Amino acid sequence: MTDYTATTINDESGLTDIRITQDGRKKHMWGKFGQRKETELAETIDGESIPLLIGSGIGTAARILAGQPDRPLFILDCEKTILEQTKLKESLRSHPNVIWITTSSPLNAARHIAELEVNFKKKIQLLKIPFYLRLSPFYAQVEKLILAEVGKAPEFPDWPKFQNEKPRILLLTSQYFLMGEIVSACERQSVPHMFINMDTKEMDLEQFVTRITSAINTFRPDFVLTVNHLGVDQEGVLNTLLHKFKLPLASWFVDNPMLILPLYKAQADSNTTLFTWDADRMDALKTMGYRNIFHMPLGTDQTRFRPSKGCQDTRWARDISFVGNSMVHKTNKRMEAARLPAQLIEKWKEVAHWFGKKSEPSVFNFLKTDYPELVAHYENLLSPYRKLAFETLIIWQATLEYRLSCIKKTLDFSPLIVGDDGWKQLLPNNHSWEYHNELSYYDDLPRFYPCSKINFNCTSQQMKGAVNQRVFDVPACNGFILTDHRYQVENLFEPGKEIAIYHSLEEIPQLIEKYLNDDDARRKIIEAGRKRILAQHTYDCRIKTLIDCMRQTYS
Repeated sequence: MTDYTATTINDESGLTDIRITQDGRKKHMWGKFGQRKETELAETIDGESIPLLIGSGIGTAARILAGQPDRPLFILDCEKTILEQTKLKESLRSHPNVIWITTSSPLNAARHIAELEVNFKKKIQLLKIPFYLRLSPFYAQVEKLILAEVGKAPEFPDWPKFQNEKPRILLLTSQYFLMGEIVSACERQSVPHMFINMDTKEMDLEQFVTRITSAINTFRPDFVLTVNHLGVDQEGVLNTLLHKFKLPLASWFVDNPMLILPLYKAQADSNTTLFTWDADRMDALKTMGYRNIFHMPLGTDQTRFRPSKGCQDTRWARDISFVGNSMVHKTNKRMEAARLPAQLIEKWKEVAHWFGKKSEPSVFNFLKTDYPELVAHYENLLSPYRKLAFETLIIWQATLEYRLSCIKKTLDFSPLIVGDDGWKQLLPNNHSWEYHNELSYYDDLPRFYPCSKINFNCTSQQMKGAVNQRVFDVPACNGFILTDHRYQVENLFEPGKEIAIYHSLEEIPQLIEKYLNDDDARRKIIEAGRKRILAQHTYDCRIKTLIDCMRQTYS
């Protein structure tokens, strides 16, 4: 936090001291016996307390305390110059119990620590490295605020929940993904709601707490709703606030929750209810510690995806089209994020190929059964972010291979492929297909789907049993969809009557040929599918179901 340079001092045992140079003067963190002094500091922790290290030092104390799995470790350290030399943040990423407090505001730091203390239901114990108190007045100010309990939040009002027929819902997100549809569904059903966008990357802790607290006090909701945990912070500040207000949280996962929730392990409790679009994920979520879990598939906004007078843009008129990502760029980005060792680099494409062939939805479980020799290398990725990047890489590559194999079966019918330019790398450079860049989900796709006699669909490998958004959107606007079989579709539609399904690659050209030449069959399936969607699969239906589940759980 102050201008200086830092140099590490090492001997045969490793890092022993830090020397800083400030205004031409040299200062040592420990001088002699740094490792011994930090070991002694770590040993002063009481059995039931949460250690709060004032400064991370040379890392000896931090590593000892981080290795105690039954409690968290808080580290207050804003010294980027020293941390760049010790690399301690990187080496502790494998410890999910370590929480860093890095705000430059003493009040924000004290409040954050107070929130964490309440969240973990244990008292903190200050473990001070004296050097940091001499280095910057910031640390002494935080200590003073903590000891004076200035950072503690005031009492929180409580009010009866779920007393009215239409509950009050606080809608929370850090992106607008799906929230527009949920807001519209609430408006159509006269459900009282308030929407706030909480982009935690653009606000500090004080702003975050103030906005949430103000919204709750003003609106007095019955529960909070988010999608994919967007707007929920990993440190648990929101979770703590909701507990104080006795407000339950509903989180609807429309993407793989196992690629998101491992970053929120400490927040699995009865105050959170999860809704997952994929029934196959429910057992895994229970294993993570969540008690209230419901299956809730995707749906459609029937006011946006509604019938028009046929194809309104002849540029899009085709016998068959496909809208979807090639996964080329997505896999490249996950590969960069995972930073794989040589053993996983050698095998990852093979793993992805065979993962795509199996029904197992979990990459980690698949590794344990089919590639046990790679499990240790996966575990050595250490950081939960790298592990999730590897799992996502496998899923995206499996999707790429599967999607490409399906699309190749359509090439005899000259499909229009709508998506990213990765398709140009995967498909032949000839006249067997046409490329169109990505279309707007809201502005273009409701008009695009009716322009194809057949909208072809092949589902992502992140859901081996569930269905995607397209099976609801396409029929809703009077489009015809030919989709791959997923067993959960049978609980949503009657195959052959309300939706057209292929069960194998070999069936694809046969069914395309059949439906291209049978206008009446397509029309009947569209009509029956749309009737079912309007009755059971709109976002209005989903919000009603979600409200019923929350009332059943918390009233």
